[in-house]
Amino acid sequence: MKKWLLSCYLLFFTIGICETIGICEALPDVLDIGIFTDTKINSFVFSTASGEYEIYGDNRLLTKLKTNESLVVFLDNNRIRVKTNNEDFQTLSKISIKRTTWGNTFRIKLTNPVSTERIYNDNLLVQVSDSKLKLINNVYIEHYVGGVVESEAGSKQLEEYYKVQAIICRTYALSNLRRHEAEGYHLCDRVHCQVYKSKSYHNPIILKAAFETKGIVLVDSDIKLINASFHSNCGGQTSNSEDVWTYPLPYLKSVCDTFCSSQPHANWERKIPMETWLDYVKRKHTLNEIDTSFTNKLTHFIPEERQQFMLPTDSLIHLIDVRSDMKLKSTYFAVKLEKDSIILRGNGFGHGVGLCQEGAMNMAKHQIPYHDIIHFYYTNVHLVHLSALSFFRQE
Repeated sequence: MKKWLLSCYLLFFTIGICETIGICEALPDVLDIGIFTDTKINSFVFSTASGEYEIYGDNRLLTKLKTNESLVVFLDNNRIRVKTNNEDFQTLSKISIKRTTWGNTFRIKLTNPVSTERIYNDNLLVQVSDSKLKLINNVYIEHYVGGVVESEAGSKQLEEYYKVQAIICRTYALSNLRRHEAEGYHLCDRVHCQVYKSKSYHNPIILKAAFETKGIVLVDSDIKLINASFHSNCGGQTSNSEDVWTYPLPYLKSVCDTFCSSQPHANWERKIPMETWLDYVKRKHTLNEIDTSFTNKLTHFIPEERQQFMLPTDSLIHLIDVRSDMKLKSTYFAVKLEKDSIILRGNGFGHGVGLCQEGAMNMAKHQIPYHDIIHFYYTNVHLVHLSALSFFRQE
C-alpha cells in the first residue's frame, strides 16, 4: 500500500504540484560541520560580515559584536582565550558564537597558521581537541548545501545543474550524519565528506537552486536515502559500486555516458619507463619472474569498457590498486608500449561511481531537466520530500 502511495506522491512531484512543507522531524534541518579540519589551529580572527552576533563562553554571555566588528580567539594552555578591542576574557573551555537574526554571516581568518579568509552562514562553536582549536559551523542545511554546491561545482554552471548538485549534496549529507560522530559533529569540510570551503556568495543562482529544491532527497525502492556519490568525469562510462567499493548497490550501476567525452577531464596521459612498470607489478604481486606472454599482456592492455582487473581472466592486478599506487586520475585506462616506455592513456577523473559532474553539466546545457539527469545516473531511485519520509517509513 505504501509503495502505491509513494508512486502517487512521485507522480504529483514530477508534474510539479507537490507542495514544500517543513523538514521531517526524523532528520535535522541544522547541521554541525567541522571546518578547517585538516589544520592545526592555534588562533584566528572572527568578524561579523552581516548582522550581529552574541558571544557565549561556557554558556555565559560575554559580549556582542555588530557588523564588521571582530575578536581574536587563541589557544592558551589547552584553554580558549578571547580578546576584543576593549576586553581580554578569562580562559574558557568552549565558546559559542550565535547570530541574533536570520541570515547573519561571519568571517574566519586563521592567524596561526595563516590562511585565506572564509565566510560562513549562521553560527560557530569553538572547542579544544588534541591541543588545537576545533571549529564547528552550526549551519542551516540549505545554507550548507549552497556552500557545498559552490565548492564542488564552481560558480559558472547553469541553474538546472545546480539543482542536481543540491539534491545529491543534501541526500549525501543526510545519509552520512554519523560519519564524524566521535569528533562531535556530523560532517567535515574535506573531500571524503563533501568539499565545503565557505557559504555560497559568488553566484546567487546557486542558493536559489538549493531553496527551489529545498527538502528534496533521493531514496531507493525501500524508501532509504541513497549513497548519492559523484565524481568529476567518468570518461564515457560510470562504474558499478561493487567494482570500486566491493559491495553492490542497486542504484549505482554502470551507464554509458557520451555527455562527458569532450569535457575538460575526459582524457589524460601518463608516461612510465617500462622497467619501472614491470618492477611495480613484481613488487605489488610478489612475482619472481614475469614471462614473455605475461609481459605482453601488461604492455598491451586496451579495455573496451570499465573493468575491475587489468587482466579479466586473472585477478592479480586490481585497477583500484594501480590507480592508488601510481596516483592516476582514474582506473579507466589503456596501456601501450612505445620503445622503452609505457604510455597510459586514460579516461575520466575520479572513482567513476554515481553521477558524473561534467556529464551532468553538459546535459544541463542541452536543456535536459534536473530530474532526468538524476535518473540517468542513478538507477531506480525516487525524488521525494523529507516531509514524506516519516510517513512512508512507518511499519
